[in-house]
Amino acid sequence: MAKNRRIAVGLILGLLIVSAIAADDLIRREEPSSEAVTSLASEVESMVERTKPMGWEMKRACLYYAFAGQHLLARQGIAARLWVGAVVYAPGTTAAYSISPHAWLETSTDFIDFSTLPRWGEVTVIPHQLVASERSEVKPGATGVLVLRTPENLRLLGYLTAHRARFEHLVRRWEAR
Repeated sequence: MAKNRRIAVGLILGLLIVSAIAADDLIRREEPSSEAVTSLASEVESMVERTKPMGWEMKRACLYYAFAGQHLLARQGIAARLWVGAVVYAPGTTAAYSISPHAWLETSTDFIDFSTLPRWGEVTVIPHQLVASERSEVKPGATGVLVLRTPENLRLLGYLTAHRARFEHLVRRWEAR
């Protein structure tokens, strides 16, 4: 009974988060410039360092990079949706680089990955014209990233909801100082 209640609460919280993000998409129209996104790099890294679970390597904290990036972009009035799944950078080439599982952000114009900071020393911002969402859309040498989104499910929503709540609690505590 308690397990079903936790699943139901997780689902409701997950739906509220998704609904709030969707509502933000309708309200906020401003889109980020690449410079506006990359200028947040040090603040994002600092926020991830303060909020990620102990023992998580920075290279393995993509979920917290996405949370931090989304939080900081929202402060600027820029809506970004968080996605989870897998990504392949430079798909269809010998330089292809896969990351799975992975979390990233998307605005209506760009794919944004703050978690490339500890890997490559920079934020990745790729216009949607260069993003493929299916393997059949990949144009080797032209496609910047292939995104393979994980379908939403109760377990995933529960996991994301728990980590989102943890992140927001720590951010509120830190900002109250």
